[in-house]
Amino acid sequence: MSQRFLTVVCLCVVLVVLGGCSKRYRIEVQSDTCWQGSVDNTNSLSGCGSSSYKVVGPMHCVQLQKQSVLGALSVRIDGGPWSKTTDSYGIVVACK
Repeated sequence: MSQRFLTVVCLCVVLVVLGGCSKRYRIEVQSDTCWQGSVDNTNSLSGCGSSSYKVVGPMHCVQLQKQSVLGALSVRIDGGPWSKTTDSYGIVVACK
C-alpha cells in the first residue's frame, strides 16, 4: 500500500512540475474592424472586433493586418505596450 501511494504521489509531482513549466501569454486585440494574422508566422488568428487569446508555450511575436480601409487595430502581449494602426489594411506587430 505505501509503495503504491508513493508511486501515485511521485506521478502527481511530475505532472505538476511538467505542467507548470509552460509559459502562458495573453494576446489582446482591440479593433472596430476585421483582421487576420498569426503568432510566430505559424498559428493563425482572425476575427472582427476586440478579442483576447491565451497561448501556452513558447511565443515571440504576433502580427495582425486589418481587412479594411477604415477602422483601427491594436494588439499587445501580457499587458505590454499597444501596437496600433489606422492605416488602410494596416499591420500591427507585438513581440515579447
